[in-house]
Amino acid sequence: MTLVDFSTDVVMGRGTVYSDDCDHMGHMNVAAYTRKFDEATWALWNSIGMTATVMQDQKIGIAALESRLTYRRELFPGESFLVRSRFVWLKAKTAQFHHHLYVLIDDGQQSVETLAATCTYTAACLDRAAHKATQFPSAIAARITSVLKPLPRETAA
Repeated sequence: MTLVDFSTDVVMGRGTVYSDDCDHMGHMNVAAYTRKFDEATWALWNSIGMTATVMQDQKIGIAALESRLTYRRELFPGESFLVRSRFVWLKAKTAQFHHHLYVLIDDGQQSVETLAATCTYTAACLDRAAHKATQFPSAIAARITSVLKPLPRETAA
């Protein structure tokens, strides 16, 4: 398996806002933000080897314990975005990871990333038979540990 280079926050999602992502006020709906962050979450776990196959074979999973979403800028139909992600900390049974969602604004010469939203999750490794938290497999824990990148103080809350 080729591991992702986590020296910077890694792009774990990208797309375009569609009209069905939006609410009656014309901007992207809370449910759509949650979906975009969820898609990035599974790409992030996959990037360190916590794949669907590994989870099925080892009868484990990931369970969200807490999420904190903040909004910085509205997104509208037709706008392109990307999600950059990182692992923040790891304990034996839990991990925290963070996503930044940026709208891509073309200034005529390049695409500029403008922060639109953030989401921080705390999740547990789940024993799917016992339905309780269990330790991360050692290989997965080692990979997460090798890419940990704490949040800047102004981002952490």
